[in-house]
Amino acid sequence: MTSTFAELNPRARGGPITERIVVEDLSQVGSARRAADAVARECGFDDTRRGIVGIVATEAATNLARHARAGVLLAQHAARDDLSGVELIAVDSGPGMHDLDRAFADGFSTGGTPGTGLGAIRRQADELDVYTAPGQGTIVLARVFATPLARDAERNALVDVGAVCRPIDGETVCGDGWAVAQTGDRAVILLVDGLGHGASAAAAADVAIATFRTLVAHSPREIVTALHEALRATRGAALGVADVMATAAGATIRYCGVGNTVATLVGEGSPRALPSMNGTAGLQVRSMQEFTQTWTPGAMLVMHTDGITTRWRADAYRGILVRDPAIFAAALQRDHTRGRDDATVLAFRLRAGARR
Repeated sequence: MTSTFAELNPRARGGPITERIVVEDLSQVGSARRAADAVARECGFDDTRRGIVGIVATEAATNLARHARAGVLLAQHAARDDLSGVELIAVDSGPGMHDLDRAFADGFSTGGTPGTGLGAIRRQADELDVYTAPGQGTIVLARVFATPLARDAERNALVDVGAVCRPIDGETVCGDGWAVAQTGDRAVILLVDGLGHGASAAAAADVAIATFRTLVAHSPREIVTALHEALRATRGAALGVADVMATAAGATIRYCGVGNTVATLVGEGSPRALPSMNGTAGLQVRSMQEFTQTWTPGAMLVMHTDGITTRWRADAYRGILVRDPAIFAAALQRDHTRGRDDATVLAFRLRAGARR
């Protein structure tokens, strides 16, 4: 199976961690640009591609400083099959845009500036998506890869992946972790939440991720059983494993989870939860049971740790399910983080044309 974001991130302790840079005035634009450049360096970008990342980060952060409320820039590794990339997500809490198409036009500005921000980002980035709603803020997603993407390139992937993985404030390691391995007709997903936070929780997440990578050919129940044994030498973890298989109508998900991680399919109609068993992997689990759901195109699979509240509703974000799943992950992280634990959101969408 090919690998996605997590396997291409060289940082080890939990995660992969999403860097978060507060941008509330122009003095913080430089910090955002340097954080983005650090990710580009880790990805092995040459000077030209690093320069493009710098332009995108500067324009996104400048827009936050000039036009937004509670603006932050999220920076992390991305991947398109085996091609390494940088993902930047500018997130704010308002006021939102009333005319998005007009905002992309060079020369348009609501703040007395040249108005080249979104237009420049669109010209430089390999991938761009925007979600905005009046009163709910704006989320701008941009990805830049180590080499320019061929517009008609085939992708060996079943699902598009969005992720935001953040340690609690004050920690440099993350007790949450995740990994995805996939081909064109199968994706296997791990979300793990080491008990508590800090270095010991991150060590548990690392053990789970390393073990998971050796077991992706197995069923979710078999993987979770093996993770339970591997985690006995750690403080333990909550975790969930989803196995997505392509079908003629979309996909089928088999899921096995332990503890208080959440997995839910959201789309038309009521959300459909994939339950987890009581217990803590590595300490005590009374039973291992798989659950199955049918996944139809247009729905998203959302998984998150208990650093995110369960009170969110997808229909509170009108039109967000047609956007890149990273935008949904960023919205939930913005609006529903508890603030007293590590917090991770994963969102997945069946890739167009990936069905059998």
